[in-house]
Amino acid sequence: MNRFRQPATLLPHPAAWASITLTLMLAACTGTPRIDAPVNTEWEQRRQVLQDISHWEFIGSLNVRDASDAHSSRIRWQQQDETYQINLWGTFNVGATQIDGRPGEVQIVQQGEDPVFTESPETLLYQELGYELPVTELNHWIKGIPAPGPSSNLVFGESNQLRSFQQIGWQVSYMAYTNFGLETLPTRIRIEKAPLRLDLTRLRWTLPDLQAGAGN
Repeated sequence: MNRFRQPATLLPHPAAWASITLTLMLAACTGTPRIDAPVNTEWEQRRQVLQDISHWEFIGSLNVRDASDAHSSRIRWQQQDETYQINLWGTFNVGATQIDGRPGEVQIVQQGEDPVFTESPETLLYQELGYELPVTELNHWIKGIPAPGPSSNLVFGESNQLRSFQQIGWQVSYMAYTNFGLETLPTRIRIEKAPLRLDLTRLRWTLPDLQAGAGN
């Protein structure tokens, strides 16, 4: 008869099992790095500065190209808060076009014709000019930032200048910038939605608010 018995296996108390399980779960959570989207702090600061510019003017050229034709005109855009005036004249707009607008109210006048009123400029501009001009979003795009709402594929260059992005079906690319005091603003922008391509070139900016501040 074997007088020696194997020692009994001691099982942890159920409360101990719960403690061990919780410890392992916490260790697993601690050892797994969080995967968060990177935040470009400098870009967010620059974006806010550009967003706050609400009084400006530029003059330049607008070149329009689609699958069958190409045109060009001169463009002047004046913005005061939410009110804007856009003038187009030149090669394909011999009679000149003026667009006066604010949210919910737009007036388009072509030389020699009666004014036309609308709530949204894009559809009427297509009817009058024969191509899309996303005026609502351009209010933001021309300053070097996406319009409010979803945008994707943001690409940055040096000094956190936005080089390109996509929004509402358009590809927006910034081909050149210029310094204006402490600000850097686009001077050449390409906006594409196949087969249409719009090129804003030789933009000369005026920022009345900054000029007034510099004079104080």
